[in-house]
Amino acid sequence: MYNDQLEQKTLSIDVLFLDPNNPRFWSEQTQKMADVPDSKVPDSTHQERCLARIANHGLEELKNSILRNGFLPLDRIVARELDGAPGKYVAIEGNRRLAALKTLRDQITQGTISETKISEDYLKDLKVRTDNVEVLIYKGAEKKDVAWILQGIRHIGGIRDWMPAQQGKLVAEQIDKEGLSLSEAGQRFGLSAQAVGRRYRSYKALEQMRGDEEFQSKAQNTFYSLFEEAIRDKYVKAWLDWDDEAKRFKNTDNLKQFYSWICPDEERDGQERRIHDPRHISSLGKLLSAKQDVLLEKVDKHEISLSAAAQKLTDDDYRHDWKSAFKKIEGLLGDIPNSAIDKDAADIVTALDELEEQIDNLRKKAKSVDENATKI
Repeated sequence: MYNDQLEQKTLSIDVLFLDPNNPRFWSEQTQKMADVPDSKVPDSTHQERCLARIANHGLEELKNSILRNGFLPLDRIVARELDGAPGKYVAIEGNRRLAALKTLRDQITQGTISETKISEDYLKDLKVRTDNVEVLIYKGAEKKDVAWILQGIRHIGGIRDWMPAQQGKLVAEQIDKEGLSLSEAGQRFGLSAQAVGRRYRSYKALEQMRGDEEFQSKAQNTFYSLFEEAIRDKYVKAWLDWDDEAKRFKNTDNLKQFYSWICPDEERDGQERRIHDPRHISSLGKLLSAKQDVLLEKVDKHEISLSAAAQKLTDDDYRHDWKSAFKKIEGLLGDIPNSAIDKDAADIVTALDELEEQIDNLRKKAKSVDENATKI
């Protein structure tokens, strides 16, 4: 499909520019940012910022590889001509290679290369040989999303893996915008339909948080893996009431609590997050399956961590905190207003009768154990 829209060409390194809208940068954003228009791409401010940001993606290692092995044409940079700037091109695949090459050439010019067994003649020859590079020019009309698609084809398949959220965003857009099925999207990126479905659901969960009026400003791409585990764990998934058809959580109250647990606690100087590791989701699932409301309340109050609370379930000396449970029941019953009694008197009597039966059974068990202990 895209092979027919790529044309081989040799270009001066000086007419190739880094992409300020590089999909790699998306995972670092904490809020939505406007794309840099083509007319501004060559500006030195954007290029310097790109170089600084891409330095966090293994640039040094790649630069050293080019220094030792030369700029091999095995993986050519893919670029497109900038709108309104004839003869100038932006890299849509291969920004790391272009950034590494430009950095290396600048260091050769400045004379700051100090690697051993590298002669001045070799450095001069390397710079001359990289004055012009072979690239593939994208000639298609799909300019807005082509960087995402081409990089997705390359990176989801395994070459320097993308962040999970990046993978989720791409497959979600292919499904929502392009109308691809899970299988079709999987075939495009070398994934199974199940793997695509998992990425799709996780991204939609993250997207739901981005649309929440209260928590949208706190949503981060790094939360993606937490949502992935939340949907994977059957107890957490049920607690949040995941709707697979609508691709969103439906239990608003529990979801708000979950959001507050994965975000820094503002009442504690924004430092503590009750859930900050995907493994914590499993601990939450264990507590939910055991119906440990008291322990969950302690977690909510920062009295105990999720991991420690889950560990208590397996400790031989763990005893249920029945006193706290009784106090909670007393408090809840005491909070029932007279207006509710006036409105639902008959139903309240029925509920109290059922509760009284449970209390009588518990009292009989406790008395029996106490009497046997007294005899001994």
